[in-house]
Amino acid sequence: MRPRLPPLVRPHHFLIKSLNPQIPFPRLILDPISAFFHSTTPSFSSSSSSSSSSSSSEPFNPDSYLHTARQKFLTQRPTLIPDVLSPTPSHLLTLSLADCAPDLFSAGFKPRHPILNTRPSSENAVREHEHDPLVLPQGHHLVYFPLQLPPSKLMPDGTDPAHWPGEPFMRRVWAGGKVVFHEGWREALRMDGRGVVCVERVLPGVVFKGDKVLVQVERGYSVKGEEEGGVVVEERRDLVFMREAEGTEGKEGKEGSGKVVKGRYLTKALITPSADYADCDVVPFTPDFTYPLTPSRTLLFHFSALTYNAHLIHLDRQYAREVEGHRDLLVHGPLTLVLMLSALRASLDRLQQDSLSSSDLGQEKMPVSRVKSIEYRNLAPLYVDEELRICVQKKKGWKRGVRAGEMDWDVWVEGPGGGLAVKGSAVTKAIDV
Repeated sequence: MRPRLPPLVRPHHFLIKSLNPQIPFPRLILDPISAFFHSTTPSFSSSSSSSSSSSSSEPFNPDSYLHTARQKFLTQRPTLIPDVLSPTPSHLLTLSLADCAPDLFSAGFKPRHPILNTRPSSENAVREHEHDPLVLPQGHHLVYFPLQLPPSKLMPDGTDPAHWPGEPFMRRVWAGGKVVFHEGWREALRMDGRGVVCVERVLPGVVFKGDKVLVQVERGYSVKGEEEGGVVVEERRDLVFMREAEGTEGKEGKEGSGKVVKGRYLTKALITPSADYADCDVVPFTPDFTYPLTPSRTLLFHFSALTYNAHLIHLDRQYAREVEGHRDLLVHGPLTLVLMLSALRASLDRLQQDSLSSSDLGQEKMPVSRVKSIEYRNLAPLYVDEELRICVQKKKGWKRGVRAGEMDWDVWVEGPGGGLAVKGSAVTKAIDV
């Protein structure tokens, strides 16, 4: 029997509250959103609906638009997404990651189905699966709780209509987000066939500025029927919607209208991989750990399949080029979140293993740690078959006292040429303190 969780939100109470649109969803991780409008709009994982918005002779009225969008989300019932924690989806994700990014795993690691790794005699399995092969690896919740709509109900580009604020903002950008792992998540999210529940709500606080609309989606994950537990993982997803791109239909992109990041809509002079990162921040420090990989078409397809994601910019190269104006298929925003969490796990394991060697010399042993929270922003697109680097750096030393066993980290993703594509920060915590 797992330990009783802190009184965050009890599952039964949580579901009742969340299914009532008049009662606020838990707001434990909602952060100020103004930062999204103080810099270049993120465009790491843009999504676009290919349907043409109807032209209107009337001038656009932002106040009227916001009122309509907010009313839609205020009255829209939260979505209840049940699932069963079978180990197979997580195992398949590990198979894909270990093949394209072996540096994220220990030397000689060979993925095995968690059911075959339940014996603690396997040192490799113990190290790679947080000392328990049935614990859901952090970030792997993204290949569970999929969108549950038939294809005919999706937007024309395969995205979720529940998140759409309305015309004329047809293009969607996965702009960033935050994930918090609460105490007890390891005991709760075990891949032993237990029933689990995700409650998703689109927040009514839609924000409009310029040609961008910010919509925030919150998700809470819990064990089905756990009366004494609570929401063990909370996630916020930040989506930015923009007008349809002009000048891209039927040709390979055009610099100008609909542009999100300089160089995003390509001209013949902007076909080099480094072009999209010309305006991106230069990373001012050297990472402690780096994990290079080249995302393949197979990886993108596998991730789309595992997440039940029909978004065309990840699957249809012609659509990505001729409609969206990209030079190739885009890497999924959620996939980069998985990669960053995997890089943090690998870095923590390396530090912990190094401390075991140092402890023989009288130095303090570092306990096994995992991510407590991560927040990130997507700044520029990443493309298939182009090398990227996941980078990790410790911000501060090991903490004692009030935040015992915690460390702060910078984590980011560099595109070709070293431009900053994703930037984030994380807090890690010892799991045995």
